[in-house]
Amino acid sequence: AAHGAVLWLKPLPSPACACAGAHRGSMRPDNSSANLEGLTQDGTVSSYARLSGSATGSREGLRNAVAERLDAYFGISERGSTLVTEVRAGAIAWMTMSYILVVNPVILCRAASPGNPLLSEAVMTATALSAAFGSLCAGLLGDAPLALMPGMGLNAYFTFGICHTFHVTWQEALSCCFVSGAVLVCFSVLGVCNFVVSKVLSEHLKKTITVAIGVFQALIGFQAMGLVVGSPDTLVTLGDLSLSNHRLYLALAGFLLISAMLVVGEVHGAILIGIWAMAGCAWIFGLADPPAGLLEFPRFDSTFMVSFAAWDPVSGNLTAMLIGSTAMLFVALFDIAGVQYGLMGMAGLLKDGNVPRSASIFSAAGLSTMVGAMLGTSPVIIANESSAGIVEGAKTGLMAVVVAILFFLSAFIGPVLSAIPHVATAVPLVLIGAFMMAPCRGIDWDNLRVAIPAFLTMTVVPFTYSIHNGIIAGILMDMFLGLCSKFTSKKADETLPTPVKAASPPRSGDMATPNVRRFSTPHMTMAAAACGEPKAEIAKQLLAKLRGGGGSLQAPYSPSQLVPSPMDEVERRKEVALRSALEAYLEGH
Repeated sequence: AAHGAVLWLKPLPSPACACAGAHRGSMRPDNSSANLEGLTQDGTVSSYARLSGSATGSREGLRNAVAERLDAYFGISERGSTLVTEVRAGAIAWMTMSYILVVNPVILCRAASPGNPLLSEAVMTATALSAAFGSLCAGLLGDAPLALMPGMGLNAYFTFGICHTFHVTWQEALSCCFVSGAVLVCFSVLGVCNFVVSKVLSEHLKKTITVAIGVFQALIGFQAMGLVVGSPDTLVTLGDLSLSNHRLYLALAGFLLISAMLVVGEVHGAILIGIWAMAGCAWIFGLADPPAGLLEFPRFDSTFMVSFAAWDPVSGNLTAMLIGSTAMLFVALFDIAGVQYGLMGMAGLLKDGNVPRSASIFSAAGLSTMVGAMLGTSPVIIANESSAGIVEGAKTGLMAVVVAILFFLSAFIGPVLSAIPHVATAVPLVLIGAFMMAPCRGIDWDNLRVAIPAFLTMTVVPFTYSIHNGIIAGILMDMFLGLCSKFTSKKADETLPTPVKAASPPRSGDMATPNVRRFSTPHMTMAAAACGEPKAEIAKQLLAKLRGGGGSLQAPYSPSQLVPSPMDEVERRKEVALRSALEAYLEGH
């Protein structure tokens, strides 16, 4: 009965009572009380028991079927994740992203004019639905744990860079968003976006972008917490540490709570627990207003208000529209290219150094930007807050689908989301920044050709408060140094005499001239020391050990083996190759 099967027991005569008792005793113990209650006095199973058991089995079968379908589509088990992990990670990512529902209307509504209002409730609806559509596309088409939402920076450019600078209406500015999204979709189909990711962004820049985003997120979090504030003298400084700054100490308490759960308890969902704990404390102690309600019907006042009138050459605003659309396009392109690589690398989902289904992710961003323009919001890009879900263990597009569902519901629960204080969602941004520092160890800091563009990207992103500014700065410096290196190599090849024997590279002891010592940088000194005499000494010692039987060359097989195993033969060949390489190295030194 526990599996929904119908069990028929015919009435037994009195001599066979023992057999009847045996039948009853053999029933499954996990639902024994229900089984006994279903038995009638004559030993048969009642119709109620059969129907309830069948219903229970049907529900379990339906749940299992849905779980299997999701696992098969998203490859959850194949990527080492679970259904519960993906759902929990999606909820956490949505919580860290939900601030956009409050912040985006504040910025976009400043594009309105006295005779042309833009309601914040309508912008909140457009923000929620465009984020839901974009995340759904990224999850279903790209199968990536990347959630999308209207981008910070692009919304400011929409208001101040287009509406205020070019003196156009917000309806006309929405047309720039629509056009940039359409071109982004075309670029993704034609392969231009993949070219940017594979050719324009070098490997060290791809790693650097992840670190830069982490530092940027931490700065945003510190600012929202009140730990870092602006200063006219030093640009930034330490915030107010007085005991009257209750929000700061609430944030610090939440920071300690989440850190303890992550490090000591390894609690799954620690970030989500911390967010709700801080929000609850803020409501209880009066640090933030509690929700005024639970549900509110969405407003669609800005839907289908996009205007292409400014694209008419007679209007005189065609140049402004072209500039605005181009700027939005390339800002979104470089931002999406860098963020998707960084976050997918953080999740361990890169294949041969590339993002799987990258074109689908770009297309999802372009389509959601077009939909967002029709709804009344700025361009949609990948949210770097998706890292919160990745840190929680998300590895598939199911996380993005969960975020999409929650953003859709967010259009109806605006009062609750508006009541969550910014300080509650700021703390996770700081902690996530720590998880994004790992790619630093993959950057060759001893190579200035790599170190300078990497450092420039890491510093420009937080100091200019813009991801795309740092990416563009790093790309330009990387290209410049690459051209310089090629030009120098070409000139060196042209001036080389007929080779007699190439001089050995300088060692730390060979930097003997005063001028070389005077003008050598610490980096040059360390690099020279790294390739100097100690390497030759180590090579001599290792070669002597191999020749003297210190390795396994003299006894490649164990005494119990009469025939060498394939693994022993492989090790023998490795040592022979190593000895040959050491001999060749020492001949050149």
